[in-house]
Amino acid sequence: MISSKKIYIVNLCLAVLPNSGCQKLKTKLLRWAGVKVGQQVEVFQGVKVQGIGELELGDRCFIGHEVLFMLNAGSKVIVESEAIVGSRSTVITGFHPITPEGPRILSREGTCSIVRIGRGCSVSTQCVVLPGVTVGEMSIVAAGATVTKDVEPYTMVGGCPAKFIKSVKG
Repeated sequence: MISSKKIYIVNLCLAVLPNSGCQKLKTKLLRWAGVKVGQQVEVFQGVKVQGIGELELGDRCFIGHEVLFMLNAGSKVIVESEAIVGSRSTVITGFHPITPEGPRILSREGTCSIVRIGRGCSVSTQCVVLPGVTVGEMSIVAAGATVTKDVEPYTMVGGCPAKFIKSVKG
């Protein structure tokens, strides 16, 4: 599990370290805070981890500029080997249920889930991946898409909500 105090310090460091440099230092800092980080992971400037869930970054994955991982307690994000999460994308693991009978429309109690970004896939720039979603291996999520349900392996999806565009299997 991620330490909230340590990840706060790591987030500050990731905001000021150079874009493509200091990869070993960035991965050491993330590991120190409780993130499981594989080998040869690239983390660019401004990546932010919020919350105290679990985050796993597989071997040789790429995390672009200003990616935001929102991790509710008890939740998990798995970015498998060779996967790409494009700049300014957001990965969310929980939400607040709608409660029209209660004192407010959104419940104070949150939910948690597992989000999986499959081996070799690409989540392009400014995408949103919502709770409980699996992005299948070697798939492509087009820029700006909002992924609300699972993406099949070897497919391209896009739009809001993301819909099937085409198969990418050769």
